[in-house]
Amino acid sequence: MKLALLITTDKYKNHVENILSSAERLGYGIKCFMMDDGVNLLNDADYIYKLKEANAHVSLCEYSCSIRNINDKVEGFEYASQYENATIMNELKAEDRLLVF
Repeated sequence: MKLALLITTDKYKNHVENILSSAERLGYGIKCFMMDDGVNLLNDADYIYKLKEANAHVSLCEYSCSIRNINDKVEGFEYASQYENATIMNELKAEDRLLVF
């Protein structure tokens, strides 16, 4: 089973971190797409660590990073377009879950 996270805001950091920890422990494959104000979480080293610790496949909206002057790239994260977001959504099956923040 997969868990897809669409992160559009930085308001729910603690909730996302708790979900990541639980999902990884339960054996979910985690895919995360960050866009809009969600990319502001890239300024938080602890949040990045939690994503990596959960073995999440993380894709970011490169445009959202660009307009917020977030220029430092995180190793292992994919800098992409909204096409990647659509791909993640289209690959979900009935037993998978999607959470939007």
